[in-house]
Amino acid sequence: MKTPRELHVESHDPAVPEAYAAFMRTGWGDRELDLPRQPVADRAAERRATLASMFPGEQIVLPAGTFKVRANDTDYKFRSDTAHTYFSGNQTSDAVLVLEDGEAVLYARPRSSRDTDEFFRDRQYGELWAGRRPSLHELSSSLGIECRHIDRLQDALTSNGTAKTRVLRGVSAEVDRMVAADESLDADLQRVVGELRLIKDDWEIAELQEACDITTLGFEDCVREWRQVLAYGERWIEGTFHRRARAMGND
Repeated sequence: MKTPRELHVESHDPAVPEAYAAFMRTGWGDRELDLPRQPVADRAAERRATLASMFPGEQIVLPAGTFKVRANDTDYKFRSDTAHTYFSGNQTSDAVLVLEDGEAVLYARPRSSRDTDEFFRDRQYGELWAGRRPSLHELSSSLGIECRHIDRLQDALTSNGTAKTRVLRGVSAEVDRMVAADESLDADLQRVVGELRLIKDDWEIAELQEACDITTLGFEDCVREWRQVLAYGERWIEGTFHRRARAMGND
């Protein structure tokens, strides 16, 4: 039986009476979305196949990483590990991509259910605090990959028999603790992953070009607004560029 997950709350958060908690858990619509398959899904599958072919019969573990504390109860904005996203397309926190015997499984943390307090009390994962996270179904349909709950990861990493396990180290301390380190195996995985990412296909080059074009538009916006610096200072230019990044980019 699983123990309840510890909530990310602060000492100054008010206590929640059981009657209120019971009320908050009822009456919510929790509709699954049938998300379209992302353009990166097919390319990520090809990348996984290439990586797996270089380590036949072995288990490969690529974590996304988790939140990093900025100050007290404030985290930096999450950015998934580049290698993890390159091979999975996933950008949610705490996920782990596992490749084994030519099969790929994304172990992910889905959005909170409505049968615990997490969705309305947890500052890090609660939907009312941090916004909606995708469900396992939504991740699977959009990324074209089998998805399982992150709670099943430990069993997957310890039930692979005699197969070698390679882990991309230094991304997730929790994952690093789950598998005994082998410097030669893990270093070789890191090298191969880096070399594969160096080679850009036509789609990646087009994405890079689009990012450059959007950045150019952002600088042009700033030049047009330059006179406002005298009145409002650097914050005006920062906001001007950030608006373009939010509207057209991936910020």
